[in-house]
Amino acid sequence: MSSKDVQIKEMQDQLEICEVAIQELKKRAERSNAETQVKYYKKIEELRLLQKHARQKFDELSKAGEDSWELLKQDVGSAYENVKKTLTETQKAFQEGLDESKEK
Repeated sequence: MSSKDVQIKEMQDQLEICEVAIQELKKRAERSNAETQVKYYKKIEELRLLQKHARQKFDELSKAGEDSWELLKQDVGSAYENVKKTLTETQKAFQEGLDESKEK
C-alpha cells in the first residue's frame, strides 16, 4: 500500500469516527426537552454541513493525481479540523447542557 493510500485510509477513518460521534450527539439530543432539542439540532446540522464539505474534499483528494495531491491534502486536513473543532465544541455544549438539566 502506498503512502497516499495509507493517508487516504486514515482520513477516511477519521471521517467515520466523526460520523459515529455525530450520531451519538443526535441520540443524546433526542432524549432532551423540546427547547434543548432545537438548539442541539442546529449544532448537529452545522456539523453535518461541515462534514459534507470535508467529505467532498476527501472525494476530490482520493481522485487526485500526484501533482495536486499535496494541495488537496491540506484542504482535506483543514476541512476535517473544522469538523473536529465544531464537534468538540458541540460535545462540550451537550455535556454542559446535560449537567445543567441534572441540577434543576
